[in-house]
Amino acid sequence: MEKRVATALVAVAMGATALATTPAYADAVAPSPTPQPDSTPAASAHKEYTPNPSILSVDVDPNLVVLRKGRSVQVTARVTTRDVRSVDIDLWGPGRGGHGGDHGGDHWFGKGNGPYGGPHGGPKFDHASRSWRFDWSDRTGVYTVHVEAIGFDGKRYAENRAFTVKREEWHAPRPSGPKATRIAGFDATPEPVRKGRKLTLKGTLQVARCWGDWWYSGWNDFSGHRGGGHCVDGRTYWHDWYRLGWQDLKVYFLPSGSHRWQYVGSVKTDRDGDFATKVRAWRSGTWAVRFDGTYRLKGSQATDYVKVWRH
Repeated sequence: MEKRVATALVAVAMGATALATTPAYADAVAPSPTPQPDSTPAASAHKEYTPNPSILSVDVDPNLVVLRKGRSVQVTARVTTRDVRSVDIDLWGPGRGGHGGDHGGDHWFGKGNGPYGGPHGGPKFDHASRSWRFDWSDRTGVYTVHVEAIGFDGKRYAENRAFTVKREEWHAPRPSGPKATRIAGFDATPEPVRKGRKLTLKGTLQVARCWGDWWYSGWNDFSGHRGGGHCVDGRTYWHDWYRLGWQDLKVYFLPSGSHRWQYVGSVKTDRDGDFATKVRAWRSGTWAVRFDGTYRLKGSQATDYVKVWRH
């Protein structure tokens, strides 16, 4: 028992010696401050998106409709919106009447992940379209595409776009100058011919009576009507031909080796535009008939060479 008490006293003495040898200049360690909560939101948090409803665009195609008989034209309205719940597209006719030719329509909405359909709670874009078909029976005038949308804020938004409908107007064209003429099938016969024998000069005087697809009732009449598919050469000149009766033609002769035409006489066309006359042949040369024309008809001529035998 005495031994154990002695040992304990020794241990206490050694501890006192260790405390005595600790350096006097050592500072005490300051305690750490108490952590405070951060008042700023986490970096990953997002501010809630505020809807901004609007009708962004209304496009009408075409904006000018030209109606033609036997054909129809489709008009399509395309609408783009932002942050809306619904879209209605109506058509107001001239005088603000409705148009009964609704061709139906389609309506599709943008897809998104946020509470309003847009990514990260952003805007939601919608697209809608509607079509109408017009034909010759529809009224002409100014039509209006009326668009109404209900936004996420509960308010109503509206936009209008106008387009024009008219009928194709086509009037009988007026010639820009005298109508062309021609002498068709001109022939001096027989050929060759013996000296002193008679030749028959014959042919047909014709007038261009067609321009585009319009026919004219007479050679000097500009009132027209459609003539079917006969006029296919274009609209730049008079073409296709019609008889030109009761007109005077002059007959000329140009002897071989000469440069001077000789006047022989005249001949008149019959009701069908045909003519025929007889002349005597004394020398080889070129025979010609010429129509001088009028203020409404251009002149024309035709020639034929005939060889004359002396024996």
